Amino acid sequence: MKRTPAATIAVLAATATMTLLTLVGPAPAATAVTQASGYAGKCTGPDASTGTTVVVDFQQLDGNGGTPAPTVTRCSPNPSPGTARTGIQAMQDAGITPVGTQRYGLAFVCRINGRPSATESIPVTGNPTYKEGCVNTPPSTAYWGYWYADGTGSTWSYSSSGASTHTVVPGGFEGWSFALNATATTNPPPRVTPRNPSLGASPSVTLASSSPTITLGQSATLSWTSANSSRRTATATPKTGAGAWSGALAVSGTKSITPTKKGSFTYTVTGVKGGISASASTTLTVT
Repeated sequence: MKRTPAATIAVLAATATMTLLTLVGPAPAATAVTQASGYAGKCTGPDASTGTTVVVDFQQLDGNGGTPAPTVTRCSPNPSPGTARTGIQAMQDAGITPVGTQRYGLAFVCRINGRPSATESIPVTGNPTYKEGCVNTPPSTAYWGYWYADGTGSTWSYSSSGASTHTVVPGGFEGWSFALNATATTNPPPRVTPRNPSLGASPSVTLASSSPTITLGQSATLSWTSANSSRRTATATPKTGAGAWSGALAVSGTKSITPTKKGSFTYTVTGVKGGISASASTTLTVT
């Protein structure tokens, strides 16, 4: 697994050492604001397709120094469904508290829900009594890794972008996992299967035209069907002169289209369920 800039950490190589940078946006040093309480467990009910499940796996921090830290799984409801959120916003909306370093604030996340604490010894290779002071960046041998999943499968993906730029997937999962003495290929994903049972099968759509070619002034009928989609959207390229083909669509149907210009027009239907989308297109030539 290749280590890349992550929501908690971006890894910067310098000779034989690495510094891990968590690109999660500016915030006051060593503070974080919890925006919403969320609730325990994976997102269910009306939140299943609009919220995001956040998992925090403390890995070897659980029980370190005699202090338990069982894996946390909480739903992060979206207070404004349809509005994009970052990974840090989703964590805060779930009622989970990240803490940044004194020097960089939440640009470098060093603690989640108080772990690792300032007083616990972390058995880092070569420094078995290392303590995270949250002053500068955490070491590459003891840091919070950031993962994500769209909710339709069973595996996590290590984030290739920071949480300040990574948009969480509605119905998907955000994961934070503490990596101790790991490498770029052995840093562990969270030990919770990132599957949202409510998403079920991925969406599918079809679209067809009654005729591939018409003359200006004539109409063509577009017919579409869809499955496993929560919403469907019609778009045309180019828009000008394509006729009335835009906006929300029913699960299936037909519509008469009368282009107002000559040319070639591509009509598309996109079906979406959770963070998964599927599209189908057809081309109509107007002579």
